[in-house]
Amino acid sequence: MRENSDIHQNFNGLFDGLQMRRKAENRTERMGLRPHLGEGTIHRLVPRVDLGMAIADFKLRRDREVHLRTETPMVELSYCLHGAREIQVSGARYQVAAGSYALQFVNPASARMHFGEDQHIRMLSIAIPVATFHRFMEATDGSREADFNRIIGSQPYRLYRETIDPTATVLLRQMTQAIDRGGIRNLEVESRMLELMSAAFSSLLQESRLSSAKLSRTDRSKIERAREIVLAKMADPPSLLELSRQIGLNDYKLKIGFKEIYGHTVFGYLRDQRLEKAYRLLQEGEGSVLEVSYAVGYSNPSYFAEAFRDKYGVNPGELLRRTSRSAR
Repeated sequence: MRENSDIHQNFNGLFDGLQMRRKAENRTERMGLRPHLGEGTIHRLVPRVDLGMAIADFKLRRDREVHLRTETPMVELSYCLHGAREIQVSGARYQVAAGSYALQFVNPASARMHFGEDQHIRMLSIAIPVATFHRFMEATDGSREADFNRIIGSQPYRLYRETIDPTATVLLRQMTQAIDRGGIRNLEVESRMLELMSAAFSSLLQESRLSSAKLSRTDRSKIERAREIVLAKMADPPSLLELSRQIGLNDYKLKIGFKEIYGHTVFGYLRDQRLEKAYRLLQEGEGSVLEVSYAVGYSNPSYFAEAFRDKYGVNPGELLRRTSRSAR
């Protein structure tokens, strides 16, 4: 029980950033993992009372599931720079892979986060309360283009995902390097956090508003059919234009509608499903790494191994060897 308490204390800022308890007068603290848990740090910064950030950089010594609870509604923007994480809320599973970011709307709820053994995790998460989110969303004429309650309703959790674009990549690198060097002012940290949030809100919330307004029940049925086609033809999927023709929906509405319903682009979703299927096949010992990579649609085994390692923190060959050893 003591070990679980230590883990909860160290990872709380990743899911529930604003409930961090500051210990240092300058509002920042860097916490190291206990040696028996793993190695690495979680660096927490609070440039102002309604704006918090956590930078996590660590490896755990074995697979762990971390149980968390958020007590107040909040909005969190998370960038997955290396490794991957899986979140489970009310029985639903959400995955955020390396090179992607997630905008999360959270009502009071319990959650579980899974981290793999020896997986290098590097993430940056920004958290704000709902009142601050609403203030950011207000236009100068007093109108508000996005509302927390309309977005999440009575759901415990809602997530939008997208690939990190080059501009955000540069900004993240500059900010993390400056923080690692030390001496960066709160003003600089806050301005860069706001720039990241502004870009993410503009990209994700504009598209979600358009899709919510224009997706009919028939449109949703067609998009669900698109998902079925993609999964059935995982090894040789149609292009976006071919898929839109097959379901009878224009490619623009398919693109934004798919993200609205499934929280990811069509081919981002396909990538996750391919890797999940590959993981299951390797765990079950269903063929060699080469055979599994071809079975899920990767014609380049090296690219498959890299994508698999980024998502699960282990090479596919090593997972297959572990499976073989445990079966003996």
